[in-house]
Amino acid sequence: MEAIRVTDIIGTNFGLEDAILLRDYVEKDLDDELILDFTGIYRIPTTFLCCMLTDLINKNGRDYVASHIHIRNLSNIADYRRVLLGTAFMDDSSLTSKVN
Repeated sequence: MEAIRVTDIIGTNFGLEDAILLRDYVEKDLDDELILDFTGIYRIPTTFLCCMLTDLINKNGRDYVASHIHIRNLSNIADYRRVLLGTAFMDDSSLTSKVN
């Protein structure tokens, strides 16, 4: 399982367009499971997560993406889960994903 340190791809001063860059990088390795390590980044905006995940979910399916991308060191993991599961307006108690 490959570990991708997000700051190595987009740095710490990133914009929404960097979500596309990260998505393209992830997409190349999505045949195998991978780890996205957000060490060094305090918070990722939900719009960034939507931009990064939506196309992957549409192409591969929600379950496939959920089982192939593992997350480490993301302070707002609940936002990631909401985007991944398509439950942006539900509370955290309803989220049952296996996100680390």
